[in-house]
Formats: sequence, C-alpha cells, structure tokens
Amino acid sequence: MTDSLTLREISDCLKGQILSGDPDALITGVSSIQEAGPSDICYYGSTKYAGFLASTNAMAVIVSRPVETSAECVLLVEDAYDAFRKVLHLFKPDRFSAFSGLHSSAVIHSSACIGENVRVGPSVVIDRDCIVGDNCSIGSGSVLGPGVILGSDCLIHPNVTLLDGTCAGNNVIVHSGTVAGSDGFGFVPDAKGEHKKIPQNGNVVIGNHVEIGANCTIDRAVTGSTKIGDHTKLDNLIQVAHNVSIGRGCFIAAQTGIAGSTAIGNGVVFGGQVGVGGHLVINDGAVIAAKSGVTKDVDTGITVSGNPARPHMENLRLGAAVSRLPKIIELVKELKTGKIEETGD
Repeated sequence: MTDSLTLREISDCLKGQILSGDPDALITGVSSIQEAGPSDICYYGSTKYAGFLASTNAMAVIVSRPVETSAECVLLVEDAYDAFRKVLHLFKPDRFSAFSGLHSSAVIHSSACIGENVRVGPSVVIDRDCIVGDNCSIGSGSVLGPGVILGSDCLIHPNVTLLDGTCAGNNVIVHSGTVAGSDGFGFVPDAKGEHKKIPQNGNVVIGNHVEIGANCTIDRAVTGSTKIGDHTKLDNLIQVAHNVSIGRGCFIAAQTGIAGSTAIGNGVVFGGQVGVGGHLVINDGAVIAAKSGVTKDVDTGITVSGNPARPHMENLRLGAAVSRLPKIIELVKELKTGKIEETGD
C-alpha cells in the first residue's frame, strides 16, 4: 500500500494535467467527493454530484473537464472514472494473507503440480492431478477437486470450491463461497415421483481475466463444458446452469439465474435479478434490464425489459397503458350507470 504521493506523482501516473493547486501537495488517501478529507483525492464524473463540487473538503479532484470547486487542486484527465480506478490501485491496501508458501495444514495430493510462487492457505485441499499455475493464491479452506486446472496469477479467496475437472485460465478471481463444477439440475421425471438422476459428465471452463463474485454457483455440463468467456464479470449470488455458454466481456449483476443450455454472446449486460429460460440465445451486445424474465431469444444489440422481456420501449408503452387502466375502468363504469353521457368521440 502507498502511504502518500504528491499530486505531481499521481498526475504523471495518470498522464494528466494539473489545472490548479500545488503540484507538491501530499495525497494520503482516496475517497468519494462528498466524504473526502483534506489530504484525499476524489473524482467528479456525474452531474448528480455537482452540488458537492463547491463543498468538498478534498485536497484534489480528478475531472474530465475544467470545473469550479472548493478542492485546492484540480487534475484534468481524459477519463475521470478510469483515472479514479488507477488511483485506487495506487493506494490499494495490502489484504494478502500473512501465510506465504504452502501452509503446513494444507492437504496436497502427491500427483498435484504446483507452480512457482504459489500461496496455499490453511486447511486447503488440492486433490489428485490438479495443476496450479505460477503466482496463484488459494485462500484458507478452499477445495480443488480432482483434475482442477488453474492458470497463472489466479486469486482464489477463502472457502471456494472448484470441483473435479474445473478449468480456469490466467488472472481469474473467485470470491468466497462460490462453487464451480456442482452437478447440473438434470433428472428424468418418473410418474411415481422416483426421478432418475442424469449423470453430469462434463465440466466448467472459465476463461482468462474472469472475476466471479461471492456465493455464485456454476454447474458442470451434462456433456462438454459450461463456459464463461474471457473478461466476463459475475456479481454475487448468480446461478449458471449446466451447459450454459457465456461469451467474452459480459457483465452479469447479482441474483441473476440462467437456465440450462442457454447461449449468451459477447458483451451482453444483465441487470440484477434477471431470470433467463433454458435453451435460449442472447446475442452479442444485448442489454437485459433488471428484474426481466427472458423467455425468448434476444436479438443483437437490443435492450429488453419486463416480464416477459420485450423491447424496452415497447415495455415502457405497455407500462404507461396499464397505469391508465384504473381511470379507464372508472370511466366505463360511469358510462354504464349513466353518470356521464357518451359523446361519440
């Protein structure tokens, strides 16, 4: 963690321009514009926070265009939000476990292959034929089942379970409580209620630079693989069912559930609490609004909302029409009782 940097040092890192203030001003932390203290740096990127520009106590504010502000220093950059991200990295606290190397309480099968500079925390289990790439960190209590493969520079937080055959690429982050490789929900219905389990013989394949939030569940495939593409980001509490395929660079917000064998293209964005039916195709660049229920294929690049999900503008028109129904019903009642006369209009 960086304890302090001058504004000039930060500006150099961001390739920014100091519009006002002392380049040697010392910055000791990063905060929001409304909560920043006198040695903090913050950023301004949305007009919703314009009222805080004149009252912020920050030493410096990062902006994408010149502004009037109570902050002593103004730092101009091309993209204020991305610059804020970079500054957060500069001041990122050290949250790595104090346990280095392979902890004595970890159970590692003799057939497992562990790379260089790997951290394995207390009570980790690494089963037979696992491969763990260089510079990985596996948090305490996590389990890697038989044949799990991790690429390099992966961060597996405590109490993660990667079950047999799960494969992850490089620079993958998996947060606590997540299970990848659990059996998919596959049964042959039986008239007597004695439903017969379908063996789930496939696996889960996670691409490079994927981040998976806390308490997600990703089911293995019946045959083949359940797939999550490179650079896709999953929020917390997400269910991905068996044989789902998720493309590159998708954003999936919390409490979304995706039923089996659905194919999701590249760059698709899901709001929170979306439900997606099985065996559907959601094409590249689609946006699924929060709380939508997707029951049909979604075309390339369109935004859908509602339950069942429809093109967003159509759903808004329907909502507006429904909101007028009580008034229309009251009008019909008055017409029937003769309280008002029909005009023919």
